[in-house]
Formats: sequence, C-alpha cells, structure tokens
Amino acid sequence: MVQRNLVLVVHGIGEQAAGQTIDALVGGAIRELGLPGPVESRTEMIAEVTSDARRLRLFPCPIRQTVLPAGRHGFTKDQQVLAGEVCWSDLSPAPRGAIATGFDLLRTVLTLGYLALDNVSQSHEPAHRWIRALVHVFVWIFYALIAPMNALLLMGSILMLTDSFIIPLGPETLHGATLMAILGAVAVVGHLAWRSRLRRPESSYLERCFMSGFGALGAATLVAGLVVRMSLPDVPELAVIDMNNPQAYVPALPREPPFWLEWLRRASCNSVELSACWDPAYQDIAALLWAFTMLMALTWLVAVAVLLAIFMMSAITDVGLWRTAALAGVPLVVILAIQLASDLPKLVLLLALLAVAGAAFARWVARQGGEALGRMTRLFGRRARIYLPICNAMLFLWMLISAAIWSIFAELIKKIDSPKGGQTLLGQLYSDYSGLATSTMSYIVFGLAGLIVAGVVPLLIRQRRKEALALDPESWLDVWCGRVILNPVLNLLLMLLVLWIAFGGALQAVRTAFDVLGVNYRPWNSDTLIGGLIRFHDQVAAYNPMAIALVGMAGIAAYRAADFVSAALGVARDISIYSARTLAYSPDTPGGRSAYAVRERIKARFRSVRDHLARQYPHDRLIVIAHSQGTVIAAQCLQEAGPGDTPIFLVTMGSPLTHIYGQYFARGFDMADLPPQLERWINIYRCDDFVGTDVTLEGGAVMNHRVAPGGHTGYWTDRHVWQAVRDVLAGRMS
Repeated sequence: MVQRNLVLVVHGIGEQAAGQTIDALVGGAIRELGLPGPVESRTEMIAEVTSDARRLRLFPCPIRQTVLPAGRHGFTKDQQVLAGEVCWSDLSPAPRGAIATGFDLLRTVLTLGYLALDNVSQSHEPAHRWIRALVHVFVWIFYALIAPMNALLLMGSILMLTDSFIIPLGPETLHGATLMAILGAVAVVGHLAWRSRLRRPESSYLERCFMSGFGALGAATLVAGLVVRMSLPDVPELAVIDMNNPQAYVPALPREPPFWLEWLRRASCNSVELSACWDPAYQDIAALLWAFTMLMALTWLVAVAVLLAIFMMSAITDVGLWRTAALAGVPLVVILAIQLASDLPKLVLLLALLAVAGAAFARWVARQGGEALGRMTRLFGRRARIYLPICNAMLFLWMLISAAIWSIFAELIKKIDSPKGGQTLLGQLYSDYSGLATSTMSYIVFGLAGLIVAGVVPLLIRQRRKEALALDPESWLDVWCGRVILNPVLNLLLMLLVLWIAFGGALQAVRTAFDVLGVNYRPWNSDTLIGGLIRFHDQVAAYNPMAIALVGMAGIAAYRAADFVSAALGVARDISIYSARTLAYSPDTPGGRSAYAVRERIKARFRSVRDHLARQYPHDRLIVIAHSQGTVIAAQCLQEAGPGDTPIFLVTMGSPLTHIYGQYFARGFDMADLPPQLERWINIYRCDDFVGTDVTLEGGAVMNHRVAPGGHTGYWTDRHVWQAVRDVLAGRMS
C-alpha cells in the first residue's frame, strides 16, 4: 500500500537561488523524518503563460523525489513524495555593483508608493475621498516629477563633461543653451523610444509616470534651451573703427538680452554665490540650472504641503479637531520656544517646565491605570491605515539617499576637476549648488539620529520580554513593541522627523526667496520671530559639513558592502513588487484595466508548477509548505483554485497574511472563501518574529502553533516545523 504525496514548496522574501529552499527542506527531512534515501534530484524548465506568441519565458522548477517507508513516525503506508519548488525571486532580481545598488535603492523607495495606494483604498476602514486623492497626488509627484528631475540632473551632469573633455563651451564653439537643448532632445528621444519599443501592457505605474514626466521635462528643457539660444546673437557684433583715425578702436557693444533673460541671470547670481554666472560662457546655462533648481525646490515644498494636508485630515478623521490641534500645536509651540530661547538660563527654565509637565502627565496616566494606557494604545497603536507612515518614509528616505548620492557625486566631480583648478563648467556648478542642495543635511542627520535612538527602546524591550510576545495581540507590549515594521512609536516619530526636515527646508526656501526678491533680512533684529528662526537655522546649518561627512562615510560603507545592501533590499523589493500596479487606480476597480502584473505572474507560476507536476505524478493529496511572503502567495493561489477532489494540506511559517496583508490591505487579501478540499491549515510562528504571527480566520480554520523565539528566518531547519510536517503526513488531526 502506497500513499502518493505531491508537495509544493514556496519560498519567502529575499535572495533565493532556485533549489535552495527545497534542498533545505530535504536536508531537514533526512534528519527529522529519517529518510533512508536515495533522493532523486532534477530541475525542469516550465514555460510561463504569456501573450508573446514567439518567445517563451521559462523558469526553473527544482524537483526532488523519494520514499518514506511505512512504520516510521506512525505511517501505515509507504509515503511516496514528489516535491517541487515554486521559484519567483528572479522576478525581482538583485542589482550587481555599487552603482546599480544605489539606483535600486531609490527605486525601492519609490515602490513604497504602491503600498500607500493599496492601503488607502483597500483597508477595512475606508479613507475619506479627499485623503485618497491626496495620497495619489503625493505618489504621482514622486513618480512623475521628483524622480525624473533627478534623472535629468544626472544626465545633464554627464553631458556637461563635454566642456572638460570634448568641446569647450563658449560663444564661438558650443553655447551653453545649445547644450541644454541637446539634453532636452535626448530625454524626448528616450521617452519616444520607450513608448514605441519598450512599453508593455504589464509596464508598472511607476515606469509609466517616470517616463511621462521624463519626456515632459525633457521637452520643457529643449524649449527653454532653444528660446534662450535664439534670444542671443549667433556671432559677436563687428567692432567700430574710425577710418580717419585708425588707431582709435571702439569695441562693439553686445546686443542687450531680453529683459526676462537678464532678470533670470540676476536672480540666479543673487540667490547663491554663483561663480558660473560671472563667466560669459556659462552664465546662461547657470541661469537655466538655477530655474530648474527652483522648480525642484517648489516641487519638494508642494510634496511636503500635500503630506501635511494628509496628516491633518487623517488626524481630524481619527481623533477629532481639538485633539488634532493639541497634537500639532503643542510640539510646534515647544519647538518654537526652544528655538527662540535667547540664552542658556531661559533654555534651562523652559526644559524644566517641560519636565514638570511630563511628570504631571505621567502621574495622570498612572492614576488612570490601564484605561488611559488603553486609550493611548488605540490612538497611536496598530491601525488599519498606514498610508501616512509610508508617505513619510518615502519623503525622508528619498531626501536622505538622494542627498548622500549627490554629495558623493560632487566629491567625484572635484576629483575630475582638480587639474583645472575648479574652472570647468561642471565643477563651478557643483561648487555653486552643493551648499543649496545640502542645506538641510544637518536636519536630516539630526532627525535620523533621534529616530535611531528612539527606535532602540522598543527593540530593547522586545529583547528583554520576547518570551511574552505574541500572547495577546491587543496588549500594550504587542502593540508598542511586538513589531519593528509599522511600529506606532516609530511611525509617530517619523512624522515629527518629516516636520522637522520640512521646517529646515521652509526656512531655506524663505532665505532664497529673500535673496531673489532683494530683501535684506540680515540686519533684522534677531529677537523678532523671523530673525530668531533664521538665527536658529544658521546654527543648525553650521553642522552641515559634519553631516555631509557622516553621510559620505555611510555612502562609502554602503559602496564597499554593496552585496549586503543589495541582499537587504531584496526584502523590501519583493514586498513592493507584489503590490506594483500598472495604472493609477486600484486593480480591484470594477471594469478597470489596472492590474498587479508581477503578482499575477507569481500566482501563474504556482499554478503552472502544480499542473505540470500533477500531470506526471497522479497523487492522493497535495501538501503546500510556505514561508513568509510565500504563505501569502500559496493561500491566495489555493483560494482561487476553486473546489476539487484532491485533499489539500497547508503548512505556513512566519506568515504575515492576516496581521499585515489582511489588516492593511483587507479587500485584496480576504481569506473568507477557502476551498472545501482544504482539510487542514497549520501555521507555525515564533513569538519574537517581527514579520509573521498567528493567522486568524473565522471559524478557527487555522491551527496556530506558537514556538520558542528565533526570529523570522531558519524555519526550514526548525524541529517544531518538522513535527507539524510529520502530523500532516501521518494524517493526524490533533
């Protein structure tokens, strides 16, 4: 008597080579199940279902086959096992090299926008329509404006190297405005080539927005360069020579430029300490770059304003108008009071008053007992809407990473420029704008340091009390310290961090506006509000060199550890691509054309592996074993399979299915309709797993097993997992 088992293995997030997971499964089975062997091993290539009629897209399917004799672990029949692995990590390949890793890091930050879009439209608690609109606007600003602007700046920087190595810029060679027009033309051609050759129905919303914004900005740059170029004479005017007095030479007067170009030149020279604007060969390209930089600054201010509007509307919706005013007003008053404290005694007195107020609040919480703590937990704790923290993270991480990359690039330019003593175009422009581009670097570094210090607290509590984690999902311990991802304390601090950086950016914008408008603010009395704020801004900005040095050191460390950074990015990349959509609106919109292209490919691979193995191996039951993100894939695929005759057993480990996906994206991950042939679902989770926990479904359809601490990895070699596998293979229902 033989029982035939078909086993599907679905790996989790991270860099997984084909066969790595199933080999870990086999290795554990040899030790824990006592497999006598031999284990047959092979890899077959399976074709994906694709609309391309000419080319096949193949992916590997590692297969292992063996027999477990009867009499072991209570088995009454020989257990024939054919196991196949569902590989999908190649759909989000890791970059190779430091430069590719840097770009992949920025792309991963951008893909967080997909999670915000999904959460605002698919959570249990529907967000207000204005909030949904603002979240879409915020993500669009990043996809279609901020990212393409940085790409255009990078292309322009590379193109400006022509002044150093190919053709010197000047009125008689290559005009700066012509170079800008060439840059715009290259961007337009790239956009048209993408539209005609590379765009596919499965192209992501990020790709579509980026290329559209890139083409539009390129067209604007092309037009601006041509307009400036046509406003200038092609050749210098002839000199005036008096024939009666040949020794008298009167140089030609240059033709006056249009008033708007003259204003642009003056504004660029007044706003920052430009050196390029004083060079006749560079002044027009410097003016155009200044205008582009001001447009980028305005875009950033709009993004921050949209984020603040989301925060205010969300807070009013959650806690009401007066509590929102208190939450936003009290920290603002404290920050302003600290900044305006003119001397040390006043600052000490202010801090003492804050300490007294904090002690009084703590005493009130102690008198209220668990009720007050419960209210605070419900207010700041685990909620169904996380679009605001995600948008905060996008803004902060992009500012930090892009500033670091541009700082490192500026240092490389200095190395290239050193033989000419800083006289090349690119060297002068980076010298002019490096201070403006990194004017808030000290704010970013100080804020990041505060976030790290505050984030250590829940980590220490988790470490000391990890045995008590995952007992009560509603307890203060699980809400405040149970998760590192989406932790309410860090989410609140992240919002304060964004406000802090926005404060520094707003002050820098005010100073730049004063410079452009010719307002002489320096002699103002420092005791006034604006004077005190600018004085405080100058004090913080004085640490910019130190902050830039720290960011540079971090960038060098990341450069040397590019492979490690790439592997760490794989976790975030695998999560974000699963929510990547093709169009702006949600794919669950009735009659809409938007789709989760990568998600559908992954699920199609699961079905292809199952059907491929089922055709060559008739089986009595199907066993699916999955870890982490693979549990989400497996559960959705089994749910969509529909009724059948073959019994199904599901073993999940470290699953984020219900407490992350089911909570924050409920409409897309509703597990209410499970297939009737699913006889048993065993979920195993460690109490200190920061990703996976229990899977909670109506009717108690899942048997949850909480095991000893061990983190999120290593489930495949955990003996608690193998006990569950033995239960499934033996058919025991305990």
